[in-house]
Amino acid sequence: MLYQFHVNKMKSLRRITRCLYEGSVFNTERAASSRRWRHTSRFSITVPCTNVADLIMKDFGKFSNKVALIDGVSGKSLTYGELEYEVVKYAEYFRQLGINKGDVVCICGSNVPQFAHVFLAATGIGAAVTIANGQLTPRELTDQLNVSTAKFVFATEDTLNKCREAVKTSNHGEGVFEIGKMPSLLSNAIHDDKSHFLHNDVRDDDVALIPFSSGTTGLPKGVELTHSNLTAQLSQIRHHAVIPLDSGDDRVITMLPMVHIAGLVIGLLNPLAQGATVVILPKFVPEQFLRAVQKYRGTFSLLAPPVVNFLANDPMVDKFDLSSLRDPYSGAATLGRELTEKMVQRLKLDGIRQGYGMSETSPVVMTDPPNNKQYGSIGHPIPATTVKLVDPTSGNDISTPGKEGEIWVKGPQVMKGYIGQPESTADVITKDGWFKTGDVGYYNTEGSYFVVDRIKDIIKYKGYQIAPAYLESILMSHPGVREAAVVGEPVGVNGEIPKAFVIPSSPMSEETLVNFVNEQVAPYRRLRGGVVFTDHIPKSPSGKILRRFIRSQQA
Repeated sequence: MLYQFHVNKMKSLRRITRCLYEGSVFNTERAASSRRWRHTSRFSITVPCTNVADLIMKDFGKFSNKVALIDGVSGKSLTYGELEYEVVKYAEYFRQLGINKGDVVCICGSNVPQFAHVFLAATGIGAAVTIANGQLTPRELTDQLNVSTAKFVFATEDTLNKCREAVKTSNHGEGVFEIGKMPSLLSNAIHDDKSHFLHNDVRDDDVALIPFSSGTTGLPKGVELTHSNLTAQLSQIRHHAVIPLDSGDDRVITMLPMVHIAGLVIGLLNPLAQGATVVILPKFVPEQFLRAVQKYRGTFSLLAPPVVNFLANDPMVDKFDLSSLRDPYSGAATLGRELTEKMVQRLKLDGIRQGYGMSETSPVVMTDPPNNKQYGSIGHPIPATTVKLVDPTSGNDISTPGKEGEIWVKGPQVMKGYIGQPESTADVITKDGWFKTGDVGYYNTEGSYFVVDRIKDIIKYKGYQIAPAYLESILMSHPGVREAAVVGEPVGVNGEIPKAFVIPSSPMSEETLVNFVNEQVAPYRRLRGGVVFTDHIPKSPSGKILRRFIRSQQA
């Protein structure tokens, strides 16, 4: 039989209909054609076909007196009842500003509890949210605002001036507000019932969230994630085989940037949808993180590989009581067995689970089963998700455990597409709905997947994605550069750093060129690997830079 999820949208006269996503039993079996192989979760999920804010807030009344958000710096807390009331206030003010269904607002900056207010209020009234890294330069931020058509920016204090500069040169921007500071003209006429502010007429393909991804090639692209994508993803994540949280006991420590798809969905929206308490830190500061886990008895945290390395090796860790951590989670890059086991043993954990995904998949696609952790593996498909490997040369499905191929996925969490780029969308999503991840991997006899390389050229540094083509375009704008190529240079748990290879047209120093680039890009995009001057950059007959050849020559 052909393994894939099936969608049954049941008709209903009620305001909320239900969508049933059914998965077949997880197994490796051959389909009717010998060239078709699939892995699909054995679990089914039921998803409300509704506004994503409604899904997240539907139990806020039940948890009314329970703490929803804690500012990990100030210690200020907010109950679910208070959060619901404040979200409605934000929604009323957004309407006064002229934000309507179909409009886009931007959140930019470091983590603060009010990310929840802006996201829920905006999506609740039918608008969409784009999330922007506070490290972007004004030029980069302007580009994102133009592509996403964002009208207003809600920024943290540290990014206010940058955002104001970007809005002035954007095509659609109308204003910048400091997130968390409610204007005095806010209406006093606030509805007691949150259903009054919700737009319940959202369609499956109405866009709710626009993160930016480098895609599989080229410059950053706006990823259109719909209400349907996000409600499906949140329903998938809360399944007992993925990341279930207890509304009475779990306290989530969130320091991964919420302007990153994983930080927002896994670190904020998922725990709020399940009634857990979220302790929000602006960013990862080692001692601050350790104190938060100890003080608030944190049970869950999403850890980037550099944090795992810190927890495994830094002497500071022994000064704090981290015994409340039960089942931390890691993503962004694959963890090695040795480092993982060292952290697990040091913290006396049952284990650490790993997951796999990207902005285009809302983000989670695969994860370790709770009782079957294989360190180094990205696990199995989550509920309602189908995965297969494809031979990049022949296009045939790979049916042999251990043989490498490109990972393709299908599921309700796969994006609608890239904004304004139908050709780029068609390059990564097939006509029958398969998303080509660009990552190369294999599966073992137990059906666990492993990522070993990637077809795409994206450089991953500390969980951030860096498009080589973007840095190359800046290099090529220098009058002394004839040709340029950028590749990733491995740097252990931090992933890779960008390294440039340049054919110069006139003499210059490496320092001059590095500074030229670094002054125009966000810190995580800097040429940390430096510049190598050369007289040859390998290319294919079509002119495509052969980055693998460059990397192999440097090995």
